Amino acid sequence: MFAMKRLYIIYILSAMLVCSCQERNPDFFADVTGVYFNNVTSAMAVTDSLDYTFIYESSDTIEVPVKIQLVGRAAGIDRPLDITVTSEDSREGVDYILPSEAVMPAGAYHMDYVVRLRRTEALKSSRKMIQLHIHENDFFTLPVSEMVQITGKVPLLSVRIYFSDMFTKAPAAWDSNLVGEFTQQKFELICRVLEIDPADFNDASVITLAKLLYISSEMTAYVEGEMKKKAAGEPYDASAFDPQTGEPLSFRK
Repeated sequence: MFAMKRLYIIYILSAMLVCSCQERNPDFFADVTGVYFNNVTSAMAVTDSLDYTFIYESSDTIEVPVKIQLVGRAAGIDRPLDITVTSEDSREGVDYILPSEAVMPAGAYHMDYVVRLRRTEALKSSRKMIQLHIHENDFFTLPVSEMVQITGKVPLLSVRIYFSDMFTKAPAAWDSNLVGEFTQQKFELICRVLEIDPADFNDASVITLAKLLYISSEMTAYVEGEMKKKAAGEPYDASAFDPQTGEPLSFRK
């Protein structure tokens, strides 16, 4: 009797073990197919605000990849997204260009919606902004609307892109003791006349002491040449002179 009871207990335990070891695959995303903006900063934080400047760009366009994340399973077909843009100070085709289509590719879990910003004269005196919005459609819902971080809640269904062609401070390699007080006009004139990549001014290993002395000498000579042309009534480079005072720019302290 004891032996039979022991065999019965072993049978029950074995059955329980088999049942507990059966593979289970909870289908968390079976009924969810959504999207949201997922733009991460260099500090590894999600942001709803991107900021760009043309100051250090030699090109007249900047490509801004806006990250879009899928929630759920990838599909075997391309699926269109519904994205719109609003702005109070920018015009499509003038200030920015949108992709011809917004599509989550087949098999993809994320994608870049690339907005092209355009350099215009207005950006030298004003900072513009466009805002992208993602909407629900026949293919995607919006299951994630915000993310909570240490800094607070971050919206995930819209993203702002700010852009300008202005400085907030002098570039890292600028030395006012060698090339005079910094102004954007002087910076742009240097880059144009001496064919220097604007981005070089953020690298002291490129714009060295010797290079700054060269810049000071060459630009001083250039401005003096334009002064002579102006005095002789010949065509001259107006950007070599202060637009308010008419005085020639100085590249010395």
